[in-house]
Formats: sequence, structure tokens, C-alpha cells
Amino acid sequence: MHHFKLPLIITGITLFIALSAGLGIVTWIHKSKISEREKTARVEKLGGGFGVVVLLVIAPAWLYAAAKYGKERARGWKR
Repeated sequence: MHHFKLPLIITGITLFIALSAGLGIVTWIHKSKISEREKTARVEKLGGGFGVVVLLVIAPAWLYAAAKYGKERARGWKR
């Protein structure tokens, strides 16, 4: 399972950065002088955007590791 060490590290770092930045930006939006409806809309867009960015960062690492693991297992079956 050594193929999954790097994706776990990437996932942890990415989620930490996303949560920290998200919390900071949500706090900044909360303190702004706009209506509650607009604050809610901005925070919803922020959550969706962060979700997509995190997915685009994490998914390639996991897919690559899964491909390596599958290739290794397939080699073992051919023997």
C-alpha cells in the first residue's frame, strides 16, 4: 500500500489549506457590510468553488496511485 502515501499527504495538506483559507474568507465575508442574503450567496459560491479546486488537486494523485497499485496487482496475477 506504499502507493497511497503521497495521495494521503497531498489530501491532508490540501484539506488543511482549504479549511484554513475558507474559514478566513468566510470570516471576512461575515464582517463585510452587505446584506445577509448576499453574504449567504457569496459563502455558497465559495464552498462550491473550494470543493471543485480541492477535487482537481486531490483526484489526479489518487487516480495515479490507484493505477500504479492496479498495475502492480495485475503483474502478480500473470505469474
